[in-house]
Amino acid sequence: MASTEVTTTIQSEWLDFAPLIILLPMVAFAVILFLGRVFNGNPFWKNTLKEGGLIALPVMGASLVLSLLLISEFLGGFNPLKVFDPAVADKIAWVNSAVWNGGSTVTPVSFGFGIYVDHVTVMLLFVAAFLCLLINTFSIGYMNTDPINDNRNHRFYAEFVLFCSGMLGMVLSDSFLWLFIFWEIMGLCSYLLIGFYYERPSAASAAKKAFMTTRIGDVFLMIGLVMLWDLFGSLDYAVVFDTHNIEEVAKHSAGTLQWALGLMFIGAVGKSAQFPLHVWLPDAMEGPTPVSALIHAATMVNAGLYLVARMFPFFGAEALQGDLEDLAFIIAAVGGITAVMAAAIAFVQMDLKKVLAYSTMSQLAYIFTGLGCAMYLANTLDWHHDDDAHYIVVVAFGAALFHLFNHAMAKGMLFMASGSVIHEVHHAHHHLHHHDDHGDGHGDDHHDDDFDAQSMENMGGLASKMPITATAMLVGSASIMGLPLIGGFWSKEGIIANAWRVAQDDPRFFLPATCVLLGAAMTGFYMSRMWFKTFAGKPNNEIAAHVGPTNTWIKTPLFILTFVTLSSVIFAGLGFTHWASDNSYELGEKGLLKGLVYELEHAFANSDAFFFILTYVAIFLGAVVGPGLAMALYGGKLAEGEETKPWMRPVIQLSAWVNKRFHFDNSAFAESTLATALENRLYIDEYYDKAMVNIVAGFSNKAAEADSEVIDGTIKAIESGSQSLSSVVRSMTTGSARDYILMVAVGTLAIFMLIWGVA
Repeated sequence: MASTEVTTTIQSEWLDFAPLIILLPMVAFAVILFLGRVFNGNPFWKNTLKEGGLIALPVMGASLVLSLLLISEFLGGFNPLKVFDPAVADKIAWVNSAVWNGGSTVTPVSFGFGIYVDHVTVMLLFVAAFLCLLINTFSIGYMNTDPINDNRNHRFYAEFVLFCSGMLGMVLSDSFLWLFIFWEIMGLCSYLLIGFYYERPSAASAAKKAFMTTRIGDVFLMIGLVMLWDLFGSLDYAVVFDTHNIEEVAKHSAGTLQWALGLMFIGAVGKSAQFPLHVWLPDAMEGPTPVSALIHAATMVNAGLYLVARMFPFFGAEALQGDLEDLAFIIAAVGGITAVMAAAIAFVQMDLKKVLAYSTMSQLAYIFTGLGCAMYLANTLDWHHDDDAHYIVVVAFGAALFHLFNHAMAKGMLFMASGSVIHEVHHAHHHLHHHDDHGDGHGDDHHDDDFDAQSMENMGGLASKMPITATAMLVGSASIMGLPLIGGFWSKEGIIANAWRVAQDDPRFFLPATCVLLGAAMTGFYMSRMWFKTFAGKPNNEIAAHVGPTNTWIKTPLFILTFVTLSSVIFAGLGFTHWASDNSYELGEKGLLKGLVYELEHAFANSDAFFFILTYVAIFLGAVVGPGLAMALYGGKLAEGEETKPWMRPVIQLSAWVNKRFHFDNSAFAESTLATALENRLYIDEYYDKAMVNIVAGFSNKAAEADSEVIDGTIKAIESGSQSLSSVVRSMTTGSARDYILMVAVGTLAIFMLIWGVA
């Protein structure tokens, strides 16, 4: 029989130090900002401390070490169940208040901060702390080697560490209240980081767009949290996830709870850039590449997914069985629609980072679909008492969380790899067109304002020049595509299978199930297109031909993340999908070899004929159809005399052969109405701008008019009336005692008559 939800209190030595994971980056924010203002321009500050980069680096390293110690203790064999119970955990008192219940009763309310650790916390904590450290390392090689950033990098590093503090705090906090507080800290920092190059109108516009769009979702999130507090009297996980409390709410307010969770989901939609609140994410590319990696992989967008995953106890509660299935469908449907829409727009993007931005939207949509399907299964199956149902729910939820992990690692690597390419293309252009010596002792100061270092039209053939970067982007792309045995394959195929499992039970889910299956082919195409246009074929211009290798600061995180992504097979063998959502399962319980055999059997030799065929259809679409089409259109051999690393030669040779054998003219599509619509992001941004101008700005103007005419008019009328009354009163002040006595007598009589009439 499947185990019931039981928690065991764990006395943890490292749990006491967990607040430092959050506080250290927060303190570093103030220190870097202060020192940057004091020592800005100082050679030691600039060259040795990297304008705060080498202050942020050990701080993020310390946060990672403390996180790993906490994680290791959580994984260290606590029996029977490894759950930190927040109900008995010491809280840091923050605010003590009280609420009137009516009459003379008062209920004390204490807003404190505590640490909550479970499987979801552990995974997100590692993802955030690990990637923040690597992005910090990458930033030193990227930000501090560009003269345009001189004397302002301290602002970048200060905002960076505060951003990381917000994410780490959100993951570790023990209540939805503190989750929201740290959520908003990230929102502020994203605005500042996206608009880092504030002198650019596009950057300023992108920052405002990100801030306003995510705030739309946050308003709904706040309303949902207020409703949740009204239902439970608290936002602490220990209270809202308590089985007894959920049963009490389910008896009378199941519908209200669904509305509260639905409003909270809208907040997740805004934060994780899902349709229709997705418009901010592609424009966030205006920030420096480390910002892109931070927002798209490590923190920002994963926050929405974390929020939805935190709702799982409601969907899995026996008392609410069958009450939340509509919301589960909405979550899955939003994910499915976004997956296809974003993938389609990625088809025609020429900006390297924007391809990855739309890829982020699409892959996050896969995770939303997976979470929605898992929540539907938990809300409809008797998984607390039936072993088969328990297995289905656990694996479904675990697959979604595993894809979050795989996507974060791969996408962090891809953004840093793209930054490496952009960095070197920019420097090659700068070298050729700014500092060419013409023999007269003067360099060429010409600046080509039209040159775009992020455009794939200015790349090509870089596999031989940047082998580490090319390898990292190849492995990351393979993970996102779901190529067998690499990274995301282990989780992506699980999401597709679970979506179709649910669709067989509820026909509504055929929409998201079809979307994620179609998205497999689309992902294979646009990710392959990106790699081939960047690294295969011949250089598209002189600049691409002169690109050189990148520096060690940038190479190091690429190498580490390549290793982690390739190691995903180990996590699969350890039973990550089971462990992520099953308190009774020990990581590596079956042993690595047996666990790997088990996963391979389920992936490639499923006993169920339907899922056996489905797996191979998904693999064929993602690993053959999509990449094959990209090879036919964009593949090609390297320039004469150029060689790449042995492990990439088969890919280059295959792409060259397919391109030569099956190349076809796609100019008709490029000139089609559909292509134009995709290039214009399906005109959704235009609708967004019109809505902001016509609705939001229109409402603001009407509110201003009402303020001026109604409120100000009323105040002015009162002012005018009081002045007139004062004039009348002044005219009656004759200075005669007889007149004053008469006025007192009349006033007294009036008061007496009033009291007598009322009585």
